[in-house]
Amino acid sequence: MSRPIFAVLVLVVGLTGCTGTWDKVSSRRFRDDPVGTMFDRRDPLEAMRKSSEGDDRATAMRKLKEPLANGRGEPEQEEALRLLTDAAINDPSPVVRVAAIDALGRFRDPRATKSLTAAYYQAGGTPVDPLNPAPTATRSLAGPVGFAPEVASVIRSRAVESLAKSNNPEAVPVLVQIATGVEKTGGSDRDTRLAAVRGLKSMRSQDSVAALAKVLAMEKTRDPAMADRAHEGLVALTGQNLPDDPQQWDLAVRNGQAPVVAEPNFIQQAASWAFGN
Repeated sequence: MSRPIFAVLVLVVGLTGCTGTWDKVSSRRFRDDPVGTMFDRRDPLEAMRKSSEGDDRATAMRKLKEPLANGRGEPEQEEALRLLTDAAINDPSPVVRVAAIDALGRFRDPRATKSLTAAYYQAGGTPVDPLNPAPTATRSLAGPVGFAPEVASVIRSRAVESLAKSNNPEAVPVLVQIATGVEKTGGSDRDTRLAAVRGLKSMRSQDSVAALAKVLAMEKTRDPAMADRAHEGLVALTGQNLPDDPQQWDLAVRNGQAPVVAEPNFIQQAASWAFGN
């Protein structure tokens, strides 16, 4: 590599500090065209469509904005969903899968929820149909071929986080099953359950409250950290400052005394942080 190009690379790495920099400099495309790669201005959807390099597509997915929400047409929306769904459930690279899952979590299209649910199940076993992602008794519980268990756990957790970010009510039943340990076919582990518990905190649903109360009761003596996250979620969703006592929360939920309140606005959040409430 010539000195001028190396100098440009050092400057860019120093200024950006972004996680995608190493993906770029380690790619085949960078070796062929280092400057063009570092200052890539291609349309992300075009890169996803045409590139055969995993890191190139992952970078494009991180940049992708939902087409319909940004003035583009339904055909591009459908193409983006198709490419992201395929990558999230079938790509051999976990980096690409996570990038696709994160991108789907930014979509407000309700179809993304089914894709993310499918990505959750696929992370721990046999491929699934994104249009019918519900588990079956015949699916394997083992990790995907070529993925270590901890890698599969990361993919599952990211799928759960993206389901919560989607803010789609259809994601609530999936998160409830994972958080309470009912869902086992996908191979969920403690990290995935924690992600689901945190996710329910942002899903303002009465089902979320009931599920978090159940998690608090289940984990109070067995897993204090998970119980703490469940209690935080209950307080955030209901605005009630009850102690982390499972019996009190169970009674409040059963008696209808723990309804979901409106999400606090910025000023209320700042006041709560300032005064430690």
